[in-house]
Amino acid sequence: MIALIVIAPLALFLGWILKNSVTLYLGRAWPSGWVSLFWLSAALGLGLGIWFCGYAEWESMQFRRLPIPIARFNPATDTWREMEMTAVMRHLVLTVDFFGGLALAMSPITVSMRFAEFMDETRRLAAEKIDQPKPSSDDAP
Repeated sequence: MIALIVIAPLALFLGWILKNSVTLYLGRAWPSGWVSLFWLSAALGLGLGIWFCGYAEWESMQFRRLPIPIARFNPATDTWREMEMTAVMRHLVLTVDFFGGLALAMSPITVSMRFAEFMDETRRLAAEKIDQPKPSSDDAP
C-alpha cells in the first residue's frame, strides 16, 4: 500500500510532464532547431529510461533502480537484497522508472519551449499595443 502512495503521485506527475511536452510540440510549427532539440531530448530520455529500468545501481545510496528502488544493498554481506513486491507492483515500478527517465530528459526542452512561447506572446502583445491608435483629446466629442 505504501508503494502506491509513492507510485501514483509520481506517475501522475510524470504523465503530466510528458503530456505537456507532446502538446507543446504539436501545438505550433516550431523552427527546425527546436524540433531537433525535442527529438534529441526524446532519444536521450529513452536511453535514460532504459538505464533507470535495468542498469542503475548506486552503492553509495544503497539502492538499485531509482526513482523507485527495487533492491537494497547490504554493505555487511556485499549483496543486493530484493525488496518484497508482487509481480504487478514490480512491473508498475519499472514502468514508472522508465517514464521517470524519459520525463527527466524531456523537462529542460519543455521548459525552454514554454519560455519561448511566452516570449513570443509577450512580443506579440507589445506589438499590438504599439500599433493601436492612441486616443487624443482632439477626438473627444
